[in-house]
Amino acid sequence: MAEETTGLNEKKPKHGIVIPLYGACPPDLAERVISYRQEGMLVVLVQNNPKTYPKLTPVPKDLLSRDSRIIVVYNHNVGGVAGGFNRGIESAIRHGMEWITLLDQDSRLSGKDMEKLLEPWQSISNRRLMAGPIVWDGRRECFVRSRNKNHFNDFIQTRLLISSGTTFRTVDWDVLGPMDEWLFVDFVDHFWSFKAQAQGFVLLQHPDVILHQAFGEKHPNPLCHQLGMELYSPVRHFYSIRNLRYLARRSCIPLDLKLKELLKMLFKPWLWLLFEPQRNENLKAIIKALRTPIPKDGDAPRFRL
Repeated sequence: MAEETTGLNEKKPKHGIVIPLYGACPPDLAERVISYRQEGMLVVLVQNNPKTYPKLTPVPKDLLSRDSRIIVVYNHNVGGVAGGFNRGIESAIRHGMEWITLLDQDSRLSGKDMEKLLEPWQSISNRRLMAGPIVWDGRRECFVRSRNKNHFNDFIQTRLLISSGTTFRTVDWDVLGPMDEWLFVDFVDHFWSFKAQAQGFVLLQHPDVILHQAFGEKHPNPLCHQLGMELYSPVRHFYSIRNLRYLARRSCIPLDLKLKELLKMLFKPWLWLLFEPQRNENLKAIIKALRTPIPKDGDAPRFRL
């Protein structure tokens, strides 16, 4: 089990925010964490740096020692971003939360935004739900609406929620299930969203909660940038190919999205090799991703400490 630290006991909130931390934290993260706990929310910070990295948190230790609304869980990057979210969710459930919202460390949603994400359950009580924000990446709106274009009391039905902002009830956790830790990073939220829908969940976006989110770095090549590509490391390229091979074999993933991602992957590796700085490393990552054995459905290992 992951290491966990918390402060003094007090009346517990009902809404928990789970934030995995990796690498250098944004300078305003401490301020945001404090604002969430001032709104009466529990904040679970999952320190997901590997053991070889410093175990730093963006919150002063004296505040952690006296504020039981801020919890730190040390996960050491076990299971990647999926493992970080899973350990944080498990901690929030142990602390009696009724609602959980997931948040990337560089995602900026206010406490009021978090509360708005609970609104679908106030008017739609007879369905299993997951809710999230509308996402903008600076150039386009990033979500996939359902073909039937259903609207649930002005909430927008979608087929995909990114992890950041995703909100759910903890009573549904046993049915919803954890994120797939074998995927580690890429397509984690895709697979989780479609598995949830296979279990009868309706995914909704709140039209009044907008998340402005950057994905990767701006691509240095104008052509790649125009094609909507971002610059990622060779390690991320490895996971994107390997994990897409895994998702292509899963029955819960819609055929049209499989075809879309597979068609994109027919030309993206060539662009990585032609127009990105780490060409040799990219080539090695591509070959390794294509040669890695892919587990059968249900056989992917689950990481645990």
